[in-house]
Amino acid sequence: MKNNKRGISLIVLIVTIIVIIILAAVVILTLSKNNPVESARKARFMEDVRSFQDELALSVSKDYVTKKENRNEKFNATEFDKIKEYIPSFTKDYEKKLYVKDDELMYVEDEITENEKNWLDELGIVTTATVPKEWKEFIASVTEDGVPIPKGFTYVEGIKETGTVIKDENDNEFVWIPVDDVNNYKKDFNFPSIYSETENGITCDGKLPEGIEDETADVAKYGGFYIGRYEAGTPDGTENTKNDKEGIPVSKEGIVVWTNISYTNAKSSAEQMIRSESVQTGLLTGRAWDTTCYFIEDDITKITDDSSLLDSRYYGNYNDSQFPANVKGYGEKQKTGYSDKWKVKNIYDLAGNVYEWTNEVKGDTSYSNYPAYRGGWYNISGKNRSVSFRNNDGAASGSAVIGFRVRLYIKTN
Repeated sequence: MKNNKRGISLIVLIVTIIVIIILAAVVILTLSKNNPVESARKARFMEDVRSFQDELALSVSKDYVTKKENRNEKFNATEFDKIKEYIPSFTKDYEKKLYVKDDELMYVEDEITENEKNWLDELGIVTTATVPKEWKEFIASVTEDGVPIPKGFTYVEGIKETGTVIKDENDNEFVWIPVDDVNNYKKDFNFPSIYSETENGITCDGKLPEGIEDETADVAKYGGFYIGRYEAGTPDGTENTKNDKEGIPVSKEGIVVWTNISYTNAKSSAEQMIRSESVQTGLLTGRAWDTTCYFIEDDITKITDDSSLLDSRYYGNYNDSQFPANVKGYGEKQKTGYSDKWKVKNIYDLAGNVYEWTNEVKGDTSYSNYPAYRGGWYNISGKNRSVSFRNNDGAASGSAVIGFRVRLYIKTN
């Protein structure tokens, strides 16, 4: 019988040994600090990032030369297109790894390898706080003191204690109101009202924006909420003399305040301002307004001995504004952000200038069409109509002294 068994040929054995040697060499090189592949990658990485730094520095320098004193804020960007405005050579390879904060290149710690982190450290590039995993769906970055910046927004200025300011791609600005305990996000029925806070008083809020089922959800998850830095401005920047002008409001400095607008239209317009995958806008509720009042209180009491939530003459635009709020033009309706003396915690004109519609309505069903407005107006006493003051009017009514402000809801699921 013929024997078909064959042994391993010498050639096959030699080839196998060679392959093993090559693989071993690759492993050794990979683990070695002198790995030529990794060294080449480091050289390319360092070259790219140095180029980004140089271009960013050049763009910043040009800004200071051309804009001079008008360059009111440093450059901040997390979105690819925005970054390329200052760093032309920026590529998609670095889109999630690098961003710009206060004219400086920064890195996102969770998006880079350990080697890349070491290389960036060599270049003097640092990171800010890491975005918690449970926030990443809607949050782009986090400030050093833990304030979340939603996707589509960039940091402008301030810290949590003084009022962190962010802006969207259209330069609408918002201020963070920190809430350490969601139980502190509540209405204060002891604040002054034109009516008594009884069972017929204002005790509930109107329907929330579409997609927002609970106004405390973002407060509980992120530890606070954002409100417009400014009173809502008219869409085209011109005075509104006819009730129910339509359009998208803005939250920017130097814009005509949008008055002569009914609660119904203010609510609808506020909810149309920003609708994205990460955020939704709407009117402030009673709880949001009162919580904001308590956030600004510590700064208010530092102005003078008499300044308080019940006496806004020292930090608002009224006909009896007192020093330091009695700047030229007080007692008249002014554009948004007119005076820093009417700003507290980076929020402008919460007291005075014009009343502001809120989403707060009377609890009794017979009064459900009578929403509240807050905060006083320019031709009245800041002591009688302070920042915490409540009044109400018909939902279809519009007035030359009532405007509104936007609240930013960060989505949670």
